[in-house]
Amino acid sequence: MFTGQGSQYTGMGQGLYRTEPAFRAALDECADLLAGQLDIPLLDLLFTDTSGALGSTRYAQVGIVSVQVALVRWLESLGVRPDVVVGHSLGELSAGWAAGVVGLEDLLRLAVVRGQLMESQPGTGAMAAVHGDAAAVVEALKAFPGVEVAAFNSPRVVTVSGPVDAVARFRAESGLRSQPLVVSHAFHSALMEGAVAPFAEVVSGVVWSAPRVAFASTVSGGWHTPESVTDAGLWARGIREPVRFSEAVGLVSGVGAGVVWEIGAQPQLTSLARASWSADEPLWLSTLRRDRVDQAEVYAAVASYAGTGSLDWAGVHAGKGHRTMTLPTYPFNRQDLVAPPARGERVTRTAPAAPAVGHPLFDRHYEHRSEGQ
Repeated sequence: MFTGQGSQYTGMGQGLYRTEPAFRAALDECADLLAGQLDIPLLDLLFTDTSGALGSTRYAQVGIVSVQVALVRWLESLGVRPDVVVGHSLGELSAGWAAGVVGLEDLLRLAVVRGQLMESQPGTGAMAAVHGDAAAVVEALKAFPGVEVAAFNSPRVVTVSGPVDAVARFRAESGLRSQPLVVSHAFHSALMEGAVAPFAEVVSGVVWSAPRVAFASTVSGGWHTPESVTDAGLWARGIREPVRFSEAVGLVSGVGAGVVWEIGAQPQLTSLARASWSADEPLWLSTLRRDRVDQAEVYAAVASYAGTGSLDWAGVHAGKGHRTMTLPTYPFNRQDLVAPPARGERVTRTAPAAPAVGHPLFDRHYEHRSEGQ
């Protein structure tokens, strides 16, 4: 599962960049491909920029996608490869790359253009997370023109989007419990309409391939096909139409996944996906997390994954100068120690030792008189 916008923060992935060769090589490759497309070098944007650029959609989207690419490449070096992928909004682009439908250079170019186009739309909107039955939310919205469903995240969590005043009135008068979201724009609403056609034009110039693994779409709520991944209009509608994450996760749960990884700088989807999961509970794992040490976070997940028996241990140590060695056996001290009796303590004589049994686990044989053994 690939997270969408909102998961970004300065320093995301920096710990892995310092210590994991596969992660570093992938992020360096992204930086080279993006040279000339960004006015801030990618590594500066991710790790050291203090201007707040990552809070801007035009930078956030390509930053998120680049870190996701590096995470996937790193996991692949450990032998972790997907059988099925799904992505939330922006994450659908990264999921498509992981499924083999688009190359890395085109993926990064699409992330740059998508972010620029979405940021250029009117920044006068608002969004809110609504807690309640999805059908009840849809029904309630009929009384509030201009407010739309932006995402069906789970059966009981829906995101709404629209003009600031309209969303405020919905929150005040609908009677539904909601929380405002900190956003720059009303994504997945009519206020994004101006970005759809230009993005479709860019998408139409990309060479697409059939998915190599199962690929659930959060635009259509169904499975991607060799035909759907070439539909420029479908990718463009992902800017304007609601994210059907709950439906897509329902499809994924039907394939019998035993392990689900959330790929992103901050886990946003796991709790939502669990609420939509209709099959046996899988092992849920995440990668990075804000305010946590990268290595500790990812290797805790890797340790859990190792229990599945499919981890490539050579990949874990590759490129790090580690050497394996045989540890010595434990140096047991074979001196017999007998504590002296305390003053006034009665000393009793023990019976002569019984003969050895001759078994490596038992050195003496005793008769249990009450049982005759």
